[in-house]
Amino acid sequence: MYWLAMLTMLIDHIGLVFFPTDPAWRFAGRLAFPIYAYALYMGYARTRNMRSYMLRLLGIALISQVPYMLAFDVYRPNVVWTLLTSLLALTAASRLKNGAAVAGWYVLTALVMELTLMDYGAYGLLLILIYRYTRSYMMVAAHFALNVVYDMVHHANLQHFSLLSTILIACFASGESGFYKRVPRWLWRSFYPVHLAVIAVVRLWP
Repeated sequence: MYWLAMLTMLIDHIGLVFFPTDPAWRFAGRLAFPIYAYALYMGYARTRNMRSYMLRLLGIALISQVPYMLAFDVYRPNVVWTLLTSLLALTAASRLKNGAAVAGWYVLTALVMELTLMDYGAYGLLLILIYRYTRSYMMVAAHFALNVVYDMVHHANLQHFSLLSTILIACFASGESGFYKRVPRWLWRSFYPVHLAVIAVVRLWP
């Protein structure tokens, strides 16, 4: 699954930069983020050192920011900030005892993510919460409902293809430790900034 995430993300970004009028690249790219979101949840659930995990994500976010802006010619936070903010939200929520307080905290986090123009924004947080609080067919149903709302708000019907990843997760990956151990850690952690840097260099090469 992690190989699929990296491959489809690469396809998506190549298409976005070099073939923006060809939707086929973006179709494949919709599979990537749900796998990264699920990996984030798995990391939250299984890490023995939350502080180290957060610092690692922070480092990747910082290293990736300039290549991200150069590759896509944008001025907003890259998707690792979305993952890091979601991790912070999950960690803080786990310390709250009142259900209303937890819900309010998630709403506040989603608003901050939208206002700061984080990649995927509130959608990213909500998808991670789906992985946190649902299982099996309920996970698929909740993701489908999220995609319907997202499409209605943003007119982004491509996002419906992301449901395929959640179906794969529900069928094969949920609860499986091997799900996230088949890619070398150094490759998994470096792939995002490195591939963005390569795309940026190719894009800006005179």
